[in-house]
Amino acid sequence: MRVGINCGHTVSGPGSGTNGLIAESEHTRRVGYFLMKLLKEKGIETIDCTVDKAQSQKQYLMEVAEAANSQDLDWFISIHFNASIMHTGHGVEIFTYDGCKYREALCICSNIADLGFTNRGIKKGNHLYVIRGTKAKAMLVEVCFCDNQEDVDLYGRTGGEGAVAQAIANGICECGSANNLPFEEYVGQIAQKDWAKRKIMLPSVVVAQAIKESARGTSELAQKANALFGIKKNGWTGRTYIKEAVEQRADGSYYTVDQTQWRAYESWEQSILDHNDYIATRRMEGGRRLRYEPVIGCENYVLACQYLQECGYATALNYAESLINDYIEKYNLIRFDNL
Repeated sequence: MRVGINCGHTVSGPGSGTNGLIAESEHTRRVGYFLMKLLKEKGIETIDCTVDKAQSQKQYLMEVAEAANSQDLDWFISIHFNASIMHTGHGVEIFTYDGCKYREALCICSNIADLGFTNRGIKKGNHLYVIRGTKAKAMLVEVCFCDNQEDVDLYGRTGGEGAVAQAIANGICECGSANNLPFEEYVGQIAQKDWAKRKIMLPSVVVAQAIKESARGTSELAQKANALFGIKKNGWTGRTYIKEAVEQRADGSYYTVDQTQWRAYESWEQSILDHNDYIATRRMEGGRRLRYEPVIGCENYVLACQYLQECGYATALNYAESLINDYIEKYNLIRFDNL
């Protein structure tokens, strides 16, 4: 993973931050550089996207975005401290594009709130240059209000930059790896709960599909679109991600389809639940018949995998065989079927 960290604002002059009870630009650097140290200790490559001086606010913002876009980042994170007109605002909030509730952003907000700050949640940040102008997934973290005595006192009392940096680092590392659970355990727990509630897809099959289709959460779709399954748009009205599709013909040869639209999600959990919704609701023959009807509620993993292939879920000729032999039986995924 490669993460770009921007210690918000210039040190002084154009682009400098708020001078409240504490100086914003000073403490964005305290938090940001502490965070970079923690991430490096965890083996995460960090890129410093901080700009200390600029001729204008516009130049400052452009240089920050250029620093981020010059690298192939998985995340761009800008650190800030908030302020309000009446100096009464308090709490932590995070801005993302379209207010997307990335699991890492939710986790960071929760972690900082656990220090005692009010959790103001995830908000739409399209108006912020560093959110709309960066290519990577981006979040702007407003740690707390630097002009509010209660927030400033709490910030110092709970450990200042060290505590906040640790809260952010934990959010990136732990929530980014599905709350630090092994991948199949994370998917399995969600699949189990959904099976118990709706009995759509056998958990062992869901876990096997997620491992195979997302390379245990490391695929481009999993990382960029939170999609653990290769489900195309097909009537989806939510966010989409565009990349080529690789399909297999009946003779075993492969071909690609450029500019394919794939379903994109706010979290891996949403991806898992939508996958089951897709199986339960996808129709054919003008809506007269459920496409995956034999799969729904099937309690035999071998049959469920075979039905998926027979119903045309994937073009890969050995899709069912691979799910059964390479994943379910090899990793004993049937354990997730024993509620």
